[in-house]
Amino acid sequence: MAPGAAHFYCYYWCVKQQRVDLLAEGLWEALLDSYQPNITVMDWYWLSCECTGLHVRLLAADGQTSLQEFHHESPKDGVPQEKRNWCHVSHVFHGYGPGVRYVHFQHKTLDAETPDGFCRTRATDSSVSVQLRD
Repeated sequence: MAPGAAHFYCYYWCVKQQRVDLLAEGLWEALLDSYQPNITVMDWYWLSCECTGLHVRLLAADGQTSLQEFHHESPKDGVPQEKRNWCHVSHVFHGYGPGVRYVHFQHKTLDAETPDGFCRTRATDSSVSVQLRD
């Protein structure tokens, strides 16, 4: 690029989501409503050049009503190449009340097309686990 030339970046929102049906995964209503086991969500993402958001909601039987939420957001300003790395995020939901039937994951990233190519956020090993307490 010539000295003094402008840098043009094109930004694209990328949204990936998944809903986990806890009853289909072998849990039962009485366990979720009365005992309310801890529900742990974990995720790994590559800290890219732009912002990354992870939003997890515990949903009621209608699949829409949110009973409890967790939100994680990476730094909003660009991340220098030498500081990019894999980041681990986890959260434990507890005391969420009766009615939880689904866990909804949503990744939302602002990917960029730069003069050097695409800068995309990668996510992997998203998981939900349920722990019975002592």
